[in-house]
Amino acid sequence: MTVKPHLRLTPLALMLVLASGSTIAGTKTYTLDADFDLGTLIGLNHSAPNANQLQLNVTGTSFPVLWIANAGEDTLSKIDSKQQGGSPGREVARYRTWFNSGAYAHDAWSGPAPSRTAVDKDGNAYVLNRWFGGHPTVLKILNNSSVDRNGNGVVDTSVDTNADGKIQTAEMLPLVDDNANGLIDNSEPRDERVAWARRVPDGSYANGITRSNGIGRALCIGTDGHLWVGLYNNAEYFKISAVDGSTLAGPVSTNGRPNYGCLIDANGTLWGANWDQATLTRIANTGSNSGPHEVRSIPMPSAVYGLALRRDANNVTHVIMGGSCNSYVEHVDDGTDNWVRPAKANYCTYAVGTDNDGSILVSKRDGGVVKFDATGGVLWDKVSQVGSADSRGVIADSENAIWQVHRATHNMAKYSGSNGDFLGVIGVGYEPYTYSDASGTAALSITTKTGSWTVDHDGGVNGSAWGRVSWSAMMPSGTGLSAEVRSADDKAQLAGKPFQAVTSGAAFTGQSGRYLQVKMTFNANPQNQSPVLYDVTVTGAALGRCDADMDGDIDQNDLSLISRARGTPASGPNDPRDGDGDGRITPNDVKACLPKCTATSCAVR
Repeated sequence: MTVKPHLRLTPLALMLVLASGSTIAGTKTYTLDADFDLGTLIGLNHSAPNANQLQLNVTGTSFPVLWIANAGEDTLSKIDSKQQGGSPGREVARYRTWFNSGAYAHDAWSGPAPSRTAVDKDGNAYVLNRWFGGHPTVLKILNNSSVDRNGNGVVDTSVDTNADGKIQTAEMLPLVDDNANGLIDNSEPRDERVAWARRVPDGSYANGITRSNGIGRALCIGTDGHLWVGLYNNAEYFKISAVDGSTLAGPVSTNGRPNYGCLIDANGTLWGANWDQATLTRIANTGSNSGPHEVRSIPMPSAVYGLALRRDANNVTHVIMGGSCNSYVEHVDDGTDNWVRPAKANYCTYAVGTDNDGSILVSKRDGGVVKFDATGGVLWDKVSQVGSADSRGVIADSENAIWQVHRATHNMAKYSGSNGDFLGVIGVGYEPYTYSDASGTAALSITTKTGSWTVDHDGGVNGSAWGRVSWSAMMPSGTGLSAEVRSADDKAQLAGKPFQAVTSGAAFTGQSGRYLQVKMTFNANPQNQSPVLYDVTVTGAALGRCDADMDGDIDQNDLSLISRARGTPASGPNDPRDGDGDGRITPNDVKACLPKCTATSCAVR
C-alpha cells in the first residue's frame, strides 16, 4: 500500500503550487482488505479465499435503507434498517409526495395515496402516487445526493433533528404549489433530496395524452435503469425516464387487464400482476423505447397481487405471486402457461418477496411471516408482532432481516432472517402501504446483479487538485466495472456535487477539494460471473513540467523518463519532460527538475 497524505515540497515547488491556486493531492493505493474497508461496500465482499480484492456477492443483496410509502398521509419514509441495541431501526427522513401532506389526510384508497416504490442501483427511490381521481405521479428521491435549488451550498432536507428515531411533521420540509397549477413543478419541492416529480404520462408525449384517474398501481425498474408504470383503470403501461421522469414509450396495452404491480427480470421481461382477472402479464423487450413490446396474458388459478422474482441455477426466472390462500403461486418462464402451488403451509396473502439468499417470503394477510425454501418447504413460521393488523409488505434488508409492513397499525415489524425471532417494531407514517421493492433487492440482485464500493479519499488539504484514478481488475466477458468521482473540501458537501465518470489511468480535470469520493460500480454478466477488482489508485493532478508520468508528484520515476528521452525534441510546449522549456530533452532538464522533487532525495512514494 502506498500512501501520500502529506507531501513535503521544496521551496520552489511550493511556490509553484501556491501560484497555481491549488494543492497537490495525496496519492493512495487501495488493495488490501483494510484499505477496501475504509469505504462502503454494497453487494460486494473480500471474503477468503478471495481476500484483498473485491467481487460481487454470490447471494443477493439489498441496501441498508428501506423506503416506505405512507398512503394515508402522502409521504415517503426513509428507514435505516440497521439494528441499534433494542431498536430494530430508525426513521431518518420523511418526504412529502403531495401538497399539504404529512399528517393524516385520508385512508389508503383516496387522494394521492402513494404506494408503489422502486429503488435503483444507486439507492435512489421512486414512489408512485396512485392518485384516485387525479393524475398518477412519480417522484424521485435521492439517496445520498441532492439538488441545490436555492444555491446556498447546503443540503436542505428532512432530518431527525431530535434523534428520536421517528420523523415529526416539523422535521419534514414543505412542498408548496407556488403557482397553483395543480402540478409539482421542479422548483416547488423545498426538500433538496427530491429530484423531480412528473405525471404519467407526462402530457408532452404521444400527442399530449394524460390519464386522469388512471390510478398508478405498478412501478418497476428495467435493465436500462428506466422505469415502467402500470395504470389500473386504463390497463396499460408507460415507460418513463429515470433522469427526469419524462415519458419514453407507451401506451402498451395489457388487453383490458388492470395492472396491480410489476417487476422486471434480468432478460428485460416485465412481469405484471392483475388482481381482478387472475392473470400474470408478461411484456418482452422493455429495454427498447420503440418496441415491439410483445404482451402475453398468462392465466393463474387465483388473483395475482404481490410479486417477487427469483432465478434458479440455470438463470431461469421464477415468478412468485401473492393474492391467494395457498401462500403463493409460482410460474416458471419456459414459454408455457404453467403454475404450481408448492408451499407446504397455506396462508392467505397479499404481499410476497424473496430474501438475499433466494428464499421465498410470505406476509400473512393479518400479520406474521413465513419463510420458505425454493421447493416450498417451511424454514420458519412466525405470528404477528402487533396483533391482527392488515399487512401490505414484506421486505428483506441488507442483513437479510425481514420486515413486515402493517397498514392498520401504522408500523413495521422486524424478524431475524435466520430463525424468525422477533427483533422489534418501529412506527412510520399513516397507513404504510408498500409491497413492491423497497430495499433495492430487485435492482441489485434480480433485474441486474450489481454492487458498488464508495470511498472518500482524504487529500489532507483544502483545494487539493485531483487528476487520475487507476485500477487493476479481471473482467470476464460481459461484466462491467465503472468509476465516478466528485470532490469537496467538506465531506458533507459531497452529496450535493455531481459525479464525473472517469476511465482507468486517464487524466481528468475539474475536481478539486480536500476529499475525492470515488465510486466503483460492478455488474455481473448473464452467467452471474463478477468482475474482480484488485486495486484502485487515486492520484493528484499532474504538476506540469517535470511530472513526466503525470501522477501528481515529481520523483525518481520522472527523472528516469526524462533521462531516457534525452537527445529528442519536446513533443510540444507543454511536454512535462522539458524541464527548462527550451524545446529539447537534455541532461539540463534533469538538473532543472531536481529542485522540484516532492520528496527528499526525489524518493518514490
